[in-house]
Amino acid sequence: APHTVTGICIHQTACTYGVSQAQINAAGGDRDLALHRRALNVACHAMAFMDGTLVLTNEMQSYINASNGLNASCLALEIEGRYPGLVNDPIGTTWGGDPTPLTGTTVAAAQEGVRKLVQLGRAAGMPIQFIYTHRQSSETRRSDCGEALWRNVVLDFAVPVLGLKTAPTMTVGSGRPIPEEWDPSGVGHY
Repeated sequence: APHTVTGICIHQTACTYGVSQAQINAAGGDRDLALHRRALNVACHAMAFMDGTLVLTNEMQSYINASNGLNASCLALEIEGRYPGLVNDPIGTTWGGDPTPLTGTTVAAAQEGVRKLVQLGRAAGMPIQFIYTHRQSSETRRSDCGEALWRNVVLDFAVPVLGLKTAPTMTVGSGRPIPEEWDPSGVGHY
């Protein structure tokens, strides 16, 4: 029900995407199109790629199993890359391999993703007011979205520019609050 969707939940993919020759062939030889079509198989409403492309993957009214206990109340934005939970400890807090450098291009695509989801969600009757991250609804997503994405996308853009609110202490199910290292309003340590 659109009136129950009050937030955006941001995620990192914890991987970078490549394409096979078969995927390129299926895209008529267009490698970029093949890459961006990968988003259509990711559980989200939108996906921001490292090359600056934003792909809207599902209708805003689609229920997506992406955010655990936040599924029913949030639209989901995936951000391509494997980002550390803590900027000052990239090796010790990056899940699944070496960290991906966060670029201005990725940040701009993610910010545009949040802006677009707010715009389209509100146009569909969703009173979007909040922004969360996956860690708040799943203990296994400790570094999702990661300190740098939280600061650059949420604190530097979604809150001051779009007027969204954070709820750093809010958790759902086995989720974890936003740590003090990510946000001055956070609670506890990473």
